[in-house]
Amino acid sequence: MANKKKQIIKVIATILAVVLLFVGSFGGYLLYRFNCDKSSDYGFVSNDYNNIYKQQVPTFDVGDDGEFDVLKINDTHFYNGICEDDKHTLSDLKTILDKTPVDFIVVNGDLVEGFNLKSDYDKYKAIDLFADMIENYNIPWTFAPGNNDGEIDGDNDAIIAFMMEYPHFVYGNSEGIYGDMQLFVDLTYNGKLAHSLAILDSGMRKPKAIGKYEYIQESQINWLLDGINERKVPTSVFFHMPVPSFESAFDNGEACQGFTMYKTYPYTDIPKNVLFDDMTKDNEYISLISCAHQHSNNMCSFYEGRWYQLSSVSGYSAGRDDFIIPSVTLTKIDVTADNAKNMYTFEQITA
Repeated sequence: MANKKKQIIKVIATILAVVLLFVGSFGGYLLYRFNCDKSSDYGFVSNDYNNIYKQQVPTFDVGDDGEFDVLKINDTHFYNGICEDDKHTLSDLKTILDKTPVDFIVVNGDLVEGFNLKSDYDKYKAIDLFADMIENYNIPWTFAPGNNDGEIDGDNDAIIAFMMEYPHFVYGNSEGIYGDMQLFVDLTYNGKLAHSLAILDSGMRKPKAIGKYEYIQESQINWLLDGINERKVPTSVFFHMPVPSFESAFDNGEACQGFTMYKTYPYTDIPKNVLFDDMTKDNEYISLISCAHQHSNNMCSFYEGRWYQLSSVSGYSAGRDDFIIPSVTLTKIDVTADNAKNMYTFEQITA
């Protein structure tokens, strides 16, 4: 009997040792993947992320017609740039850009897939292929980080440093505030400041890939409000994860004619972003809040003096409901308009 107990204990101990070895090895591998930066595999990357703090506010002149066209691309979730879904996405984006002249491009988060352990996952190859395509059009472009972009194989600051190598990439941040990318883009008309675009980092998850969503922090909102109130011109704000007021705008706002509206699940999945709503609700200069993140939701509504616009996915590698066809959003801004409602024209474009 004693021998049998010893054998059982030995078997259990062996099983536990194997389990611990596996957990330890896999855990170590996860720690490596979460913390490594594979952008160093690309020899052309030489930029230090800290150079972002030295960047001056970019300024663009608006043409005589007073119109400035912004193309928003979001939730492409590129996997490696060469899988079939990614090639389909790149082909569609090229087709759209070939037929759609624009002044500026906002990549509004989740450009690449998040947590993924497959050996052929390569977000930097995907970013390189995407950026090379954009660069061919000589259009300035920028990036608002999403919740997935920096989950593995390099944080958002590594991605941004990678993008800083491309000549038309527009970037900026301010020291002492939360997030990896915050900047204003100023638009002048007849020699005067007429409109601004504001780009914000709306956070990731804590801990990465498995935790709760982050939210836009007070330091960021104060930075935004300070910049807006200094400029005193209408401002279009772009960030990835929406604020709860999108739900009210969808239910109670005036829908943009011709823009397909979907609410497949609530617009309130980042409840702590109510801080953004509370701190900005009385600001008279915010004329547009433009978001993404909710793959099968789609909306554009005028509500309480400003536009709320959220776009469904732009990429075939992104999870979505069957009725969603990947698209981009064209926002035409009339900087001569005297009110927010008449300032914008929105169009959803597919290939």
